[in-house]
Amino acid sequence: MSLGIGIDTGGTFTDSVIVEIDSGRVISKAKALTTKQDLKIGVKNSLDGLDKSLFQQVRLVSLSTTLATNSVVEGKGSRVGLIMAVPNPATFAFQTDVPPEDIAIIAGAHNKNGEVSTGLDMAGATEAIHGMLDRVDAFAVSSYFSIYNAEHEVKIKELVTSACLRPVVCGHELSGHVGMVERAATAVLNAQLLPVIRELIEAVKDMLADNGIAAPLMVVKGDGTLIAEHIAVDKPVETVLSGPAASVVGACELTGLRDAIVVDMGGTTTDIGIVRSGVVTTSDEGAVVGGRQTRVQAVDMLTVGLGGDSKIAVASPQDIRIGPRRATPLCSTASQFPAIKDALSAMLSVRGKRLNEFDLDFFTLIKRPGFVLSKHEQALIDALDDRVLHRDLIYEQIGPFVDVERFVELGFVAEVSFTPTDALHAGGELDIWDSEVASLAADVLAGKAGLGRDELLERIFREIIERLKLHITTKALFDDDAPGLFRSDTALKFLDYLLRLNGESGVSADLALKRPIIAVGAPVGAYFPQVARELGTRLVIPEHSEVANAVGAITGRVIERAEAYIRPDKQSGFVVVATDIHTRFGALDDAVFFAENYVRSVAAERATQSGGSSIDVTIDREEVEAPLASGWGDAVFMELKLIATATGKPLT
Repeated sequence: MSLGIGIDTGGTFTDSVIVEIDSGRVISKAKALTTKQDLKIGVKNSLDGLDKSLFQQVRLVSLSTTLATNSVVEGKGSRVGLIMAVPNPATFAFQTDVPPEDIAIIAGAHNKNGEVSTGLDMAGATEAIHGMLDRVDAFAVSSYFSIYNAEHEVKIKELVTSACLRPVVCGHELSGHVGMVERAATAVLNAQLLPVIRELIEAVKDMLADNGIAAPLMVVKGDGTLIAEHIAVDKPVETVLSGPAASVVGACELTGLRDAIVVDMGGTTTDIGIVRSGVVTTSDEGAVVGGRQTRVQAVDMLTVGLGGDSKIAVASPQDIRIGPRRATPLCSTASQFPAIKDALSAMLSVRGKRLNEFDLDFFTLIKRPGFVLSKHEQALIDALDDRVLHRDLIYEQIGPFVDVERFVELGFVAEVSFTPTDALHAGGELDIWDSEVASLAADVLAGKAGLGRDELLERIFREIIERLKLHITTKALFDDDAPGLFRSDTALKFLDYLLRLNGESGVSADLALKRPIIAVGAPVGAYFPQVARELGTRLVIPEHSEVANAVGAITGRVIERAEAYIRPDKQSGFVVVATDIHTRFGALDDAVFFAENYVRSVAAERATQSGGSSIDVTIDREEVEAPLASGWGDAVFMELKLIATATGKPLT
């Protein structure tokens, strides 16, 4: 048999499967906790659960991960300095939901034909780089119309590499789409994610070597296709929605369904996608993750910060907030830090405490930062080393001089708090970790809200059900909502209100989904039977659903694309434009012949570099014409876009 290993490293669990490549049959599977302090441990523990006697038959290993998606949702990663070259810096404002650590706007621009329209301010770029060196871990570069000429981005990148050894990411390397702000945001995200994905891939490679597995390692991209691991190291933003994309592929592989809503509920996020006629829908505009628009080619998923490890905060009996922030469950942390039980018992011993008392905000160290710390920052890190401390105790010991939230965002400190996983343990639906600690924590929150434990747990359960119903219905409506009627906050609030009506006020509303729900992920059995009933649809939880992402990781293909534009030259003839070519021709046929050969060769080369074999290339055309006034002819040629798509099997 020719076997493959699929590995999925999520925010909570690391899953692995051995699959027969030709048939897709799952032969062996395993789950282990993801160990953020050292990813090798989680990968090792997961691989140790597989049938190791089959390892010598493994010809391919493929990895999917939610780490990039989770890092974007939680705002974690490297500190990034962004340098943007625009026509007029004085009038340009960079507005985005992906804020860099530092930003510099300098002069520099090209036009749509790849010609310089504003000269690059090299002195300004040099000054900006040196001004950021002490504050950032990586650089992102974006210039005006770099998709038609990347010269300015390349020059700025050369300045950075000559000044320091920090990584540099250019917008044109990641996206060929128009939209400078979105390309800049994508470059910032890529730079933020560099250490996240590098650490994971190195951990996986080390564990494969330890197990004597010499097969090629591939990584799932956000659109469900595969790339070689060395490409993923340089372009980690390509793995945003990697885990959800693999889950959709895996869900279809495990069920055989060709029309469905796929919902993957993990530890940090719930990801919802649509499958039509066996084809996973992809986003033309780029992935939106955590409300942030990117130019990453990805499955068209709705990703929300709701999962088994979402932090639950009780603001009032009527205001129970779940996510989007992730926290390590108290019940799983107690096995390593038994002192949590004593801290919770002490809270319960204080009588008369109600609202605004005892938020369950604990913190512990994941790993020590590599950068220089202030005196108070060093004290914080030392205090949290091999201990879990409540926020109030941190303030008592360290004082209000350190922003512990910043270290959580950077991934060095973990927040430990009450989560849906704790709620399931406290209610008796799960019995994996310390149910007594989960029950104590539930009693603390119930006392804060003035509720009984069972009533609090029921309200948490209902809120999760209602949130899932809203997000699934929203995705279904978005997918068919051509006029955009349900894309405003007001409409979504009204939809949420309708879904929550139960007839007690004299009015009820019934909404039914037309497609079945395929639910995958560890927590789905607790929530989705109720969700499917209330949405009037069929629920399918397939065998091996808990490792669907790992199954999807090993069943993908390599697909790469290349684009070029043909436009009328302002003088005469035509010009072929891409990031690295600007060639003029007198006749359109000559320009088309050249451009087709260019995109074909570039796409094939990219597919080969990404680890593909038996490459097949197809070319699509998108022509833009401008209509003329009546009586003046048919139309005027404006632009011809050529898109080459190279498809191949993973090289085994």
